[in-house]
Amino acid sequence: MLQPILSLTWKVPKWLFEVISWGKSFKSNPILGNYVLNRCGLHVFRVLVAHLLFRFRLFLLSPLVPSHYRREFIENGYILIENFLPKEDFYKLSGELNRFEGPVREIVEGTTITQRIFMDSEQRSRAQELKKLVENQFLNHLMRFCSSKNRPPLFYIENLCNHANVHPRPDPQRDLHVDTFHPCVKAWLYIDNTSDENGSYVYVPGSHRLTWKRLKWEYKESLEACKKGEDRSSGRYWDGSFRVSKDDLEEMGYVEKELSVPENTLVIGNVYGFHRRGVALKKSNRMTVWMQARNNPFNPLFTPFPKATARAFEGVWKKALIRLDRRKIESGEQRNFFGYLSREYSRKSTDSK
Repeated sequence: MLQPILSLTWKVPKWLFEVISWGKSFKSNPILGNYVLNRCGLHVFRVLVAHLLFRFRLFLLSPLVPSHYRREFIENGYILIENFLPKEDFYKLSGELNRFEGPVREIVEGTTITQRIFMDSEQRSRAQELKKLVENQFLNHLMRFCSSKNRPPLFYIENLCNHANVHPRPDPQRDLHVDTFHPCVKAWLYIDNTSDENGSYVYVPGSHRLTWKRLKWEYKESLEACKKGEDRSSGRYWDGSFRVSKDDLEEMGYVEKELSVPENTLVIGNVYGFHRRGVALKKSNRMTVWMQARNNPFNPLFTPFPKATARAFEGVWKKALIRLDRRKIESGEQRNFFGYLSREYSRKSTDSK
């Protein structure tokens, strides 16, 4: 009897804090997953407030980037810049990443094996070309603006090995989805050309904006996500990362767009907009410098100390990853090792450059 009471003494404050922060799981948080509260509009209210504060912070940070990039991001939900780095700098970076040896997290996602190396300050000290990219002032300003938090992102090297898993399972990244209920950004600097062969990034332009139809869809999904027991379909995503059907996409008036881009292209996307990983037709690799920035959406202000905040957040995230690793390794969906990223199906040879 005492044990459940003691358990609630720390769980209830945690659940309440998640309501006013980035919490999104309808399954693990009984407040967020409460049918009556969502019937009254809890989820939709959180979506609205988060978006209003996001736009307010974007307005305050608008001097960081030129107006045409601001318009592109606000209208489409993403920014796409080809030939982002000078050619010589890009090939130096590409060669360095292909030769880099570090702590790899390898995750099974459908027929794809996703390999990532978290490039914290310790790893960046061994990768001078990547360090130059991290210190690139233009990239820094773009990411600080698009995240609306004035903080540089977390950096990874990401390598996709398409059709590498011999025991296929459903791939959550292949379905059109949103990452969470509030605007936040991910970015990719592509080391490889992308096409149907290695799975281009697919985005739905304009789907990041709050229209009446989009809000109605959010409301409907929030009520579905409150279902319990046998009513809870195993095919749905109860962590708040909603999937959208083709019928719903058409009803909202959206059309997806495949962003097949050449190497050395930077894409920054608001992942509240619908997006997915494109289908890869062949055994192939796709390497990127992967960046992500996610913060408390209900903080109305941005940090005045971008570098210090980025260092602190990086340290916290590094410790959080260790805890997340334990669960994923036990479930068999992840393995960790120290070594190189697999590039046997890369369409180009770094040595030839």
